[in-house]
Formats: sequence, structure tokens, C-alpha cells
Amino acid sequence: MTEPEDRGQASDPGRAIGPWRGAMAPGPGGVALAAASEPLEDDSIDLRRYWHMLLRRKWILVAAVVLALLVGLVMTYRTTPVYQATLLLHIEPQNDRFLEYQEDVELGESRSDKDFYQTQYELLKSRNLASRVIERLGLQTRSAPRQSSDASALAEVSAGLRRLLGGGQDAQSARDTPGNNGASSSNLEGALLSRLTVSPVRGSRLVRLHYASPNPREAAQILNAWAESFINMTLERRYDATVYAERFLEERIKQVRANLEDSEARLVAYAKERQIYDLEDRLGSAKQRLTAFRNALTAAQTEAIQAAAAAGRDDVGQDDDGLATLMMLDSGVIEQLKERKVDLQIAYRDQLNRFTPDFPDVEQLRQQINEVDEQIAQEVELIRTALEQDYRAKRREQAALQTEVDALEQELLALQDRNTDYQTLKRDVETNSQLYDGLLQRMKEVGVVAGITANNISIVDSAQIPRSPFKPSLRSNLMKALMLGLVVGALVIFLVEHIDDTIKTSDDVETRLHAPVLGVIPYASARAYGIEDQEVPLLAAVDPQSPVAEAVRSLRTQLLFATAEGAPKVLHLTSAGPGEGKTTVATSIAIAFAQAGAKVLLIDADLRAPSLHRVFDLPNSVGLTNYLAGSMQPAEIAQPTATTRLFSITSGPLPPNPVELISSAKMGELIALAAERFDYVLLDGPPVIGLADALVLANLARGTVFVADAESTRYGAMEGAVKRLKAAHANIIGAVIDRLGKVGSGYGYGYGYDYQYTYHYGGRETALPEQA
Repeated sequence: MTEPEDRGQASDPGRAIGPWRGAMAPGPGGVALAAASEPLEDDSIDLRRYWHMLLRRKWILVAAVVLALLVGLVMTYRTTPVYQATLLLHIEPQNDRFLEYQEDVELGESRSDKDFYQTQYELLKSRNLASRVIERLGLQTRSAPRQSSDASALAEVSAGLRRLLGGGQDAQSARDTPGNNGASSSNLEGALLSRLTVSPVRGSRLVRLHYASPNPREAAQILNAWAESFINMTLERRYDATVYAERFLEERIKQVRANLEDSEARLVAYAKERQIYDLEDRLGSAKQRLTAFRNALTAAQTEAIQAAAAAGRDDVGQDDDGLATLMMLDSGVIEQLKERKVDLQIAYRDQLNRFTPDFPDVEQLRQQINEVDEQIAQEVELIRTALEQDYRAKRREQAALQTEVDALEQELLALQDRNTDYQTLKRDVETNSQLYDGLLQRMKEVGVVAGITANNISIVDSAQIPRSPFKPSLRSNLMKALMLGLVVGALVIFLVEHIDDTIKTSDDVETRLHAPVLGVIPYASARAYGIEDQEVPLLAAVDPQSPVAEAVRSLRTQLLFATAEGAPKVLHLTSAGPGEGKTTVATSIAIAFAQAGAKVLLIDADLRAPSLHRVFDLPNSVGLTNYLAGSMQPAEIAQPTATTRLFSITSGPLPPNPVELISSAKMGELIALAAERFDYVLLDGPPVIGLADALVLANLARGTVFVADAESTRYGAMEGAVKRLKAAHANIIGAVIDRLGKVGSGYGYGYGYDYQYTYHYGGRETALPEQA
């Protein structure tokens, strides 16, 4: 059958897929197996991979869970039951600021409720309180609270270690153990505190106290004693605070009283020295007098100015006309004289109209008018003289007032100077007096508070004797054991997987081979198919409907698309180490191509450990070595098989120099001739690691397929083999994963930097070092 016919055969729906995928073939148990997978496209976590990892090693997880459950069950039934008593306390914040004087004068800062309650919780867990409980219940004379089985076991282990390290320390340790009659007070306190739990109730002023003990009556007894001791301790602390406040106030009162007496003495001495009897009254009187004199001085200054104006003084800017007008307006005599003058002037003008100026009556009237003018002038002079005298009197009065004001001002300044020092001393006296009175009042209040026995802490619910144990809880312990078993089992599985460097998925192969996975062949058990072990490679022909046959046909399809020209006519199959299924894969591929109608030649090129003659049950007396080392023709060494169109050339007798025979020119001629006569030539070669045969065959073939055994081929072996093939310029077209899904497979050999490849040559064993 020609190659295009093969492609038509491969075009069966559901089988033709891309070169980076393999066909899905169900395994022996009906589980679908992926022939290959796509390359990773991102760095996201593959949860399915971890899930399959857990399923693959589920027995480790099951064993870890079962072991954890058994341990949890045993520990639950071996642990001494512990009873827990509960007590409910009500704590009210209290502000005992005995030493504060006023709201704005405090000797201490108040704390927030949060700080207060945190302080109370710490006091509940204090060693002082534990010591009070020990004394209250008389625990010094009897055994300390019994330890739980866990603590006892730990103590026994510690004692055993001390005995191994040195027997001298064990006796001392026994004396210090809290469970002994002679236990120290410190250990007793620690034992009590370790069993006490303080649990504040959120959003309230309540707090729950829990105490755990193997003895339920002891748990309730200790917890009730604990609450009562806490209340008593709080009352004692309050009483001690009042006593301290009284002592402090007494000392302060003595000091303040001495300061008050000293300030009063200095005030009296200052007043006596300056002859101050009532300084404030004198100062007020002097201020009043000064004010009165200043007002009088202002009035005198105003009157002096008016007098100066009336007297025609230059300093007021008055003239004679103004003075005359002022006199006429102010003097009644002048007004009468002016009226008489007007009358005389009228009479004079009337006489002039009838008589001459020399007429006696006219002359008489003129003389009268002159007399009136003289009288007016005399009157004006008298007024001017009076005004001048009045002005001088006002000036004298003003000067006298100014002198008095100046004297009063000097006196007032002197009084103020003395008053400043006096007031300073007086304020000292008043301040000390107020402080002294306040301390006396506070002293009385402290005395009252000291007699009050009310407390801000009360017991809401007393501790009752618990009826059922608090722990161990079988359900809780089993749940914890289950979770611990799952976690430990998962960690062990991940650790084993991390240590296990064998390939498990196609991604592992593609990542290290840098080539696609062409197919995946599931594990096939000879017992499951009712055949012999050597017939497993022929399963594709024995049972064409088997999962192996389906996977092989998928692999054949992948090979048809492996290169641009289709499947390589000369195909070389190799692996990293022996026993990884090269012969099985080569035989299966050859059968698949033959079933598709192609003429196939399968050559056993492994001249060190041949196996094709056993697979096909052919004689191996004549084979490849006879052609390479002798004069036999290719037609004489080729043998037909039970599969139509499939021929095989066995290895023949094992030579001492396999690599020299394979490297000869006759090997190349044989392959060239076979490529002309057959549609496909398959070379079943030896492993790569430790041998040069596979490198020579890789150069003779047009393509190399790398065979990896699932869960057997190691990463290092594969990478080393691929590195050697790449160095030999081999054309690696892909890989085949063989025996996927086998149960209980082992590695069979170790690989590392000192890896030794052990190979059997017909009964003799030769160790060859790995080559890079």
C-alpha cells in the first residue's frame, strides 16, 4: 500500500489530529488515556495535575489518614478527662481619684475604659492572686492540681531524658514538679494560672472565668475562691489607696499650713513697715480727690479763659469793640446811660432845628450829652478793672488747683507702688489659704471613702460543679486527626512526587525532549488478555479492538503528519535505557503500518540484547550480523512474520564489536536498499545512554522516535539521552510514552552524575559509563 493510501486510512474520523496531540484511547479499565497533551500556554496552577497526583498515590493519603485517626482515637481514650467550671463576673469602672483638688487641678490622669478592663484582665491572671487562692484553699499542704495526661506524658519523657543524661538532676526535677507534695509556690501558681482562662464578653462589662481540672469539684472550688480573692484584693487595693491618700494629704497639709503662716507673717511685716492700715480705702479716697480736683481744675481753666476774654487779654484774641459790646450786653448801668444819651441826642437835634448851636438850651443839651459819655467811659473803665481783677483771681485759683492735682498724682503713684507689693503678698496668703481649706476638705472626704466597703466587682454566676468533661472531645479530636492526616498525607505525596523524577505526563516529556509526544500506549498486562508475556508487543495484531491497538493506530496517524513528506521511510526507535518498550513500540508501529496496507521491514538493530526473534518466534541463527560481517544477501536474512506485509531482520549471532558493524558502509547500503523495496523501514535500536550504537543508527535513519516508559524513565536519563542525540545531529521527530497507567512500576535502576548503565549481553553483564 502506498503512502497516500496510508493517509487515507489515517483520515478516519476521530483519529486524524495535529502533530502536537495524540488520540484518546481507553485503558484496560475503561479509562480514557490521552496520547499527548498540548504544551503549556501559561504558568497557572494545573489543579487537575495535582488531583491526578493524589489519585495516583491515594494509598499514601489513605494510610496517613487511617494512621492519624488511630492515633487520635488512642490519644482520646488514653487522655484523662478534664472538667471545666465557668464563673461570670461583672466589673464596673471606678474612678478613685482621692488626691484631685478641683476639676481643673488633677494630680493624675484618668484612663480609658479599655485600659481599665485590660488592667483588670491582667490582674485576674496575676501571680499574686494565684498565691492568695493557694493560701485561701490551703493548697500548700496538699497536692497541686493534677496534670492532664498530655502534660504527664511530657513530664515523663523529660524525666527519662534527664535520667539518660545524668541521674543527679532527676531528683531535683521531681522535687520541682507541681504534682509533688513539696512543690514550690512558684510551680503551684504556674499550675493554677495555666488552667485559668479569662474570656471577656464582647460589648458588655462581663467577663467569664474558666478553670479546667481533672477533678470537677476542685475546678468549681478553685474558680469560686479565685473570684472572691479577686474581689478582696480589689477592696484591699482601694483601702491601701485611701491610706496612702491620707498620709499624702497630711504631709501636704503640714507643708501648706507652714506656707500660709509664712505668707501671713510677711504681709503683716510689710504693712507695719509701710504703716499701711487700710491701703485700699486710702487708695480709693485719693482717686476720688484727684478726680474732684481735676474736674475743678478744668472748670477753673474754663473760667480763666472766659475772664481773660472779658478783660481783653491778648491771649484770647478780643478787641475793644468786642469788649464794649460785651460790657453793653452785661452792664445795666451802661444800658441806662446809653438810653439817656439817645434821648438827649434826640432833644439836641430837635433844638438845632429851631435854634442855633449857640442857643443856651442847645448848649446845655450838648453838655449833658458829654457828661453822659464821660459817665459811660467811667463805667466801662470800672468794668474793665473788675474783669482784670476777676481774671487774675481765676489764674490764681487755676494755679492752686494744678498744684493740688500734681500733689495728689504723686501721692496716688506712691500708694499704687506700695499696693502692688502688698497685693502680691496678699494673694500668696489667699492662695495658701484656699489650698489649705481644699486639702482639709479632701482629707474629710478621704476619711469618708475609707469607711465605704462597696465594691465595683460582683459575681453574677458562681461556678457550679461541671457534670460532663470538657475534653477530650472524640469528635473534635477525630476531626483534627482527619485534617492532620490529610495534610501530612498530601505533604508526603508532594514530597514523594518531588523526589520521584520519573516522567508521568506528556508535558514532562515535551518539556525535556523539546519535541511533541506522538502517542501514548497504555499499559497492557499479558494476564488480562490471556497471552504470553512475549506476545504483548503483538497485541495490536492479536486483538485489533484493544486499547493498545487503538493507541497504536493513533500513533501511526501522528507519524503520517510528523513531517512534511509524511511518516519517515526509515524510522529509528530508541530510548534512554533498557526495558523501556522500544521493541514493543517498534513492533506495534510496524504492525499498524502493515495493517494499513504498507510493506514494512522491521530490523532488530540492537546487536547487544536483541528481542525481535522472540517476539515473532523466528530463528536467530541468521540475521543482520551475518549480512554485515559476511557475504549473505539481504533477501537471505529477511524473514516474513505472521502479519501480512510485515518482514523482519533479526540480529543474528551477537558480535563482539556491534558499533563497528553498524557503522560500516554495508549497513548504509542495506538501509538504502530496504527503503527502495519497502514502504517503511523501522530500526529497533539499543538505548542511548552508555552506548554509541543509537547515535550511529540515528544518523542512518530519516527520523528518530524516542520511547519513554511512563513512571520508569527518569528526567535526567531522558535529558542526557536527548542531549547525546542532538549532539549526533539526530532528527528527533517526537516521543512515544509507553506503558502508561501501569500499577506498581519501579525504576529498576538509578540515574545521576555517577549513573552506571548496566546491560546484559547474552548472559554476561557489562557496565558502561554514561557518555555526555
